[in-house]
Amino acid sequence: MPIIANLILGRDGGTSIRGRSAPLSSSSDRKRFHELRAMSDAIVIGGETARCEPYGKTPVPLIVVTRSQEVPGAAHANPLAQISNEDIPETLRSARNQFHTVLIEAGANFVADALAADLIDDLYITQVQTPADGPYFDYAWLNTAFTLIAPDGLENLEGSKEEVFLHYARLPQNG
Repeated sequence: MPIIANLILGRDGGTSIRGRSAPLSSSSDRKRFHELRAMSDAIVIGGETARCEPYGKTPVPLIVVTRSQEVPGAAHANPLAQISNEDIPETLRSARNQFHTVLIEAGANFVADALAADLIDDLYITQVQTPADGPYFDYAWLNTAFTLIAPDGLENLEGSKEEVFLHYARLPQNG
């Protein structure tokens, strides 16, 4: 079952402005965000994302990876939210067994942990020209295991001079 991830990155690889990703986003990026959600059966985020972003409502189950015993932030009000106290790779493996398509909507560090465990099948990145704060995404994760797909694969999305939509897919494993 596929695990996909979605990130928005500033021109320097930063993922937020004052702790939130929304200031980097545009209407085209939001459209992509909702199209990815429509393809998904569950969303996985980290505790920091739950504390900083508005996850009070989601269209599918929300899994929050946290050390806390309570769902943090606005996600606390989400009736579809559940906690995972497991590490990121174990949470994703469990979600993959439980749901058909899992969407990661977490930050750069969470995505890096998932990439290090070879658990992401497709990575969607919106690259904008705005400088951003950290954490920062390291594109080196994509050098050997992923290929850039063109066109993007989601219908009716076009990049502009201000933003570029990228879709990376995991290369087939040999053996």
